[in-house]
Amino acid sequence: MNKQPVLLLSYFFSPCNLTPTERVVSWAKYLQNDGYYPIIVTRNWDVPVKNATTDVYLSSGTTVHVEKKEGYEVHYIPYKAGVKDRLFLKYDGTALYPLYLMVSMVFNSLNKYWLALNPSYAIYQYAEKLIPQLNIRKMVVTAPPFEFFGYGHQLHKKTGIAWIADYRDDWTTSELDRGNGFKQWVRYLNRRAEKKYVGSAKTFSTVSPHYVTKISAFLNKSGFLLSNGYMPENYTLNPEPYERFTITYVGSIYPSQPIELFLSAFKRFMAETSGTEQVCLQFIGVDHEPAIKQRIVNAMQGMESVLVFTARIPKAEAIEKQARSHALLACAHTGLKGIPGSKLYEYIALRKPVILYPSDADILEKTLTETRQGMVCTSETQCVQHLQSLFALFQQSSSAKISLNEAAIAKYSRQTICGELSAALNQL
Repeated sequence: MNKQPVLLLSYFFSPCNLTPTERVVSWAKYLQNDGYYPIIVTRNWDVPVKNATTDVYLSSGTTVHVEKKEGYEVHYIPYKAGVKDRLFLKYDGTALYPLYLMVSMVFNSLNKYWLALNPSYAIYQYAEKLIPQLNIRKMVVTAPPFEFFGYGHQLHKKTGIAWIADYRDDWTTSELDRGNGFKQWVRYLNRRAEKKYVGSAKTFSTVSPHYVTKISAFLNKSGFLLSNGYMPENYTLNPEPYERFTITYVGSIYPSQPIELFLSAFKRFMAETSGTEQVCLQFIGVDHEPAIKQRIVNAMQGMESVLVFTARIPKAEAIEKQARSHALLACAHTGLKGIPGSKLYEYIALRKPVILYPSDADILEKTLTETRQGMVCTSETQCVQHLQSLFALFQQSSSAKISLNEAAIAKYSRQTICGELSAALNQL
């Protein structure tokens, strides 16, 4: 059977090991099941990403490289760091960093309108030639970076290709930077660009029901939920648990996430519970983020010995560390809804109990309650009680007994979720 080509335009793709990569990799793998032949156009990723903050801005590749995979193909376009990239790499962490911020603010207010300013613009130029060459009639563009929606719009104008705008994060409707006047101003300036660009998309997808509602209202356009999820084949291992009672958090911690609330409860648990010399609180991927690490250390003064920090590590190693843990930790953003976080679905796939404190009373709580993994805490006392119950099981050489909702867990498989994208593509 001849499969229909579909263009996937994404800044991130394998071998890049950052979180957004898996979303598009899953489409490349699973859209095939519904009669599509995915063609991914992305930037060159010959530079290994060891530091997520800086390495994504490094130049990489000198020529176009095409790889044929099983059921799909990838076109890697050379990436040459722009002025803004080079300033960031030079001044990050120095006294001149405010200079970069000024340049960045100006650039981010202009680059969504003058798309050729972006170092990724070569991706657009390449796709413009590829579409008629391969007779591609359907496309999915995933963002951020949000200039990619500009590329989608321009490709639609030039070639007539029908497209879906995929929001991994919301753009000018984002509430994450409340209180940051500069970023809010830049977002305000970009509102016209968002409406213009996504206006030419047939529909849009995004990662939470709250985002669907919010973006739909802004654009006056219907959208659909395309959750993040997990790839089942990555979660088959069942290693021995850690010898120490271990709670693990994975990934970055944003200023809007009050991790200090959990840490206060954790210190109280340590003080009120006997035998806690066997306790460990592990943060994966934080060791290279000094500001986040310092927040944790400051809140845990006097109990630093229980803390374990790792740098960014390969995904398989991170999954193993989570699988060996006795419970996992999630922390919502204060006053914000619709943010599932990148690790929620890893936690689901691992079928571990998840302490959620504080809760969002939204997607995190609803999802973890649905799968029956959530130990949702509304107070410090409740959090302490959950920690004590988990620790008591550990002391009895037992594990937490969870009556899992396997049907709900299966619903978050990326293979299942990709069916929603296939259905939307069928309507283009």
